[in-house]
Amino acid sequence: MLSINLRGPRLHIRRAGPDDAAAFSRWFADATVTAYLPLGGKGSLPLHEIQAYLGRVATTDRPDVAVGIDLISHGLVGCGGFRNFDGDAAELSLILGEPSTWGRGLGTEALGLLLKFAFEQLALAVVWLVVRADNERAVALFRRNGFVVVDRYVGAVVVDDVPRDKFRMELHRGAWSEAADA
Repeated sequence: MLSINLRGPRLHIRRAGPDDAAAFSRWFADATVTAYLPLGGKGSLPLHEIQAYLGRVATTDRPDVAVGIDLISHGLVGCGGFRNFDGDAAELSLILGEPSTWGRGLGTEALGLLLKFAFEQLALAVVWLVVRADNERAVALFRRNGFVVVDRYVGAVVVDDVPRDKFRMELHRGAWSEAADA
């Protein structure tokens, strides 16, 4: 099992565990946090399900890698990780669950740390994600970090009776290493 101890100027990313479940549950019940997630508007995830999931993934690198994102001076502010491993590719997730931390560059820092982990420690060749096309802040963050849209799912989700598109975005290790060297 890989050790996860990623440090940036303001963030510490570590393996998530059952003790993180209460914060995750609170975030997933917050309509502001989940506005662009599949869970948005559909209630919340039961605490016991989150605890069971985190208990399963706390000691393994597959099928999922779940992380807690700590603001060094504050504590747990987000979560994320990798899932849907397929050879040397995996899906990335990243959520800053504390709205008070939004707009401070923490998403950029967390994404950078997670990509370094993905390409250097997990030895992935491709990191991909699915994001709602109207989630402009997230799409801009991913584009700034080298992700490109490889597919558009038209009307993939209906929100308030309005069909919304989703993007599948990918970042290849070569493009990431070129950007990191620049």
